[in-house]
Amino acid sequence: MNNTPQTVTPPPINGVARTGFRWRLISSIVLWGIMLAVVFWLPPGGLYLFMNVVIAQAVWEFYKICEAKGLPSFKVWGVIGTVALISGSWFFFASPQFSTLSYDFDIGILIVFALGVFIRQFPDKLNPRGIEAMAVTLFGLIYVAWLGNFMTRINFVYRPSPDGRYFVMLLVVVTKFTDIGAYLTGTTIGRHKMIPRISPKKTWEGTIGGIIFAVIGSLLCCLWLTPETMKVRGVTVPHAILLGLLLGVAAVIGDLAESLIKREAGVKDSSNVLPGHGGCLDMIDSLLFTAPLLYLYMRLVLPT
Repeated sequence: MNNTPQTVTPPPINGVARTGFRWRLISSIVLWGIMLAVVFWLPPGGLYLFMNVVIAQAVWEFYKICEAKGLPSFKVWGVIGTVALISGSWFFFASPQFSTLSYDFDIGILIVFALGVFIRQFPDKLNPRGIEAMAVTLFGLIYVAWLGNFMTRINFVYRPSPDGRYFVMLLVVVTKFTDIGAYLTGTTIGRHKMIPRISPKKTWEGTIGGIIFAVIGSLLCCLWLTPETMKVRGVTVPHAILLGLLLGVAAVIGDLAESLIKREAGVKDSSNVLPGHGGCLDMIDSLLFTAPLLYLYMRLVLPT
């Protein structure tokens, strides 16, 4: 009788990675599908609620990541500022007679918020790390809430025409195509590490593949999904290619930016609220960089 213990061979790492990617892909498709359904088929208030929930949760997750690093913050005050910023922008942009005031409102919210983090400290008898708490709280509002709120600007940029919603779709499709393309290319032919200190799995091959997928996604949106709208707004094939390149690069930078923050804090995911994906901040990290860039392109390059 052979008493030699049998060795159990563990499953291949690639199989585990593919399973994780499968869940991440499914959750991304479902969540962004819900967002696009909200944009196109529900009253405008639906997108307002969706953005408030997702971005407020992302801000909260950012503060929790900073806490893991030992950095204090005023989390509740940050969430209040996020909801105020989105709500005010939404009201002013949705009302054509007040739309020009939306930029002044953003400045006003940031000023009030900056003053508020100082006032928030006055009742504390002892807070030796007040500067850190104020800096982290303000940075969370700007990095997550203010940048994420550019989706509101994109949605309403052509008011009273609803054409802005097609650019929201372009934003989501191109950004997610970048993520999917980077993963598929990187796991297939990726050999050269990009910045292993920040993201050990990212490769230059995956990055290039993600940008190529971004261009494909942009062309699909402009030539197949919404050709008439894009034509009216001046989005030609060269514009579509250039947008794909710019947004693809911005998506990669946005993903690396969050990876840098999580790596500093020793955190893998911002939370576990989304199966296979992590948290809301993990879901919108790339959009925080692509949304402002698309908005600037629409305002400065495309005819309005």
